[in-house]
Amino acid sequence: MVKNSVISIISQKENEENKGSVEFQIFSFTTK
Repeated sequence: MVKNSVISIISQKENEENKGSVEFQIFSFTTK
């Protein structure tokens, strides 16, 4: 579960166009 979220964040981080999505994912990941 944690590994999946980290991989998801990393793959989105590569797309700097989705910087907002990355921040949102980290936020929703930390709130859970």
